Amino acid sequence: MTTITLQDIKSRGAKAISDEKVVYLIVNSQTKSVLVPPAEYEMLLAAQEELEDIKAIESRKNEATVPFSKAFSIS
Repeated sequence: MTTITLQDIKSRGAKAISDEKVVYLIVNSQTKSVLVPPAEYEMLLAAQEELEDIKAIESRKNEATVPFSKAFSIS
């Protein structure tokens, strides 16, 4: 776990923030924010969307189905 403070940011600027690791920003001895590399953030968003899709599918699995031919008229 990597931690930084506001003082670290003031003295080192953006160099205080890792490009590859999750960084916890500590303010007044408390975790204020968590900085996540963009690739990891995108992966987390994709995983969240996948879980939401699974939840939606799971909630509808016992619903009655409609045959394809009734749902879409085939000419």
